[in-house]
Amino acid sequence: MAVAGTLYTYPENWRAFKALIAAQYSGAKIKVLSTPPQFHFGQTNKTPEFLKKFPVGKVPAFEGEDGFCIFESNAIAHYVSNEELRGTTQEAASQVLQWVSFADSDIVPPASTWVFPTLGIMQYNKQATEYAKEEVKRILSLLDSHLKTRTFLVGERITLADITVVCTLLWLYKQVLEPSFRQPYENVNRWFVTCVNQPQFKAILGDLKLCEKMAQFDAKKFAENQPKKESSKKEKTPKEEKKAEKKEVKPEPEEELDECEQALAAEPKSKDPFAHLAKR
Repeated sequence: MAVAGTLYTYPENWRAFKALIAAQYSGAKIKVLSTPPQFHFGQTNKTPEFLKKFPVGKVPAFEGEDGFCIFESNAIAHYVSNEELRGTTQEAASQVLQWVSFADSDIVPPASTWVFPTLGIMQYNKQATEYAKEEVKRILSLLDSHLKTRTFLVGERITLADITVVCTLLWLYKQVLEPSFRQPYENVNRWFVTCVNQPQFKAILGDLKLCEKMAQFDAKKFAENQPKKESSKKEKTPKEEKKAEKKEVKPEPEEELDECEQALAAEPKSKDPFAHLAKR
């Protein structure tokens, strides 16, 4: 019997895409709650009701119709998958886990460092960005070598390994991997395009447009995304400053997001990309 339940997330969350694509293959029935009034990211996931089910308060989070609750995107994707996606043998299942882990440990950090400044979410650091570019080259070279004699990462069919790595590379291919940069990695490009053009991927990602020109850091966009601070109308005397310090009320802590969540949650949404999926 196929899994059925609700996925809580925010629009365009690449981490949620993993479970949604997996569900397209396995037949799992997933209802997506990603926009108000059903789900308001930063508010709904702070409520006692939500935290009782998902103590860390993070998304994506999945609640089965049978009451089973689970968080962390890779765990959710694994849960809603089938045996073919997870790996039909112990060896294959271990290789799938290998690539899922590789995506988180090796791809996410440099991809975040390079891509997020181009989205106006993170301050640009030339040294860090150049290092990230070299790391991306290393990763693409490794994948290219592996895919030289293979259609997919594990076995002859798409598995969670392909789904996870494709989703992790998604923003690189959309934002910064312009033709001249990605040209040396023909096997990776062939594999990536093959995957995203599968009906199950397209049902979630739509028609993906690859980067044509490498996006650059926009200082103006970054400044606009920063929280504005009100400046005092007049300078305070030392005594007034001390009084203000005593009366100062500590602000509520902001929603704790990882860098991926900060970037994607802050991006302007022209429409809800999950609108075509089932909702309550």
